[in-house]
Amino acid sequence: MKHDRLCAIAHNFADSMASGLGFVVGFCQTEVFEEAAISPGGVIEIDFLRGRVVRGRASQRLESAAITFGQAFPDFCKKNGAEATDFQSFLAAFDAREEWRRAMLTVVDSKGRRSLTEYGGVPLKRLRVLDTLGRIRRKTRQIEKAGQ
Repeated sequence: MKHDRLCAIAHNFADSMASGLGFVVGFCQTEVFEEAAISPGGVIEIDFLRGRVVRGRASQRLESAAITFGQAFPDFCKKNGAEATDFQSFLAAFDAREEWRRAMLTVVDSKGRRSLTEYGGVPLKRLRVLDTLGRIRRKTRQIEKAGQ
């Protein structure tokens, strides 16, 4: 499976939690950014492969939602032409430290290729930056090849 396709799958899955509705798991109402805002450090990070909160202080409701999302991830992958085993790691850090909401998704594929993509707002959209010629472009994804 191509790494960019895995990143797209991860984006869609994390966006469902960020939206607060959780339609990828049926319906699972969450307030991940609101909880991140009151969590120490202003960030809640979720490991979707293991279905648990790995950073920040989350309510029991969000902890349960993380478990539900983790259980639904393999089926979501299959519906999108992938396998959960194509992912070595899939972390989403929901950040509420600034005025606007953002999420950083870390995807490591089965070959060890790692990427970090930053999204802003709800729904999650790639951030835009000015290039050297003053044009607005999507912020590039940080990618590390396996073994670097």
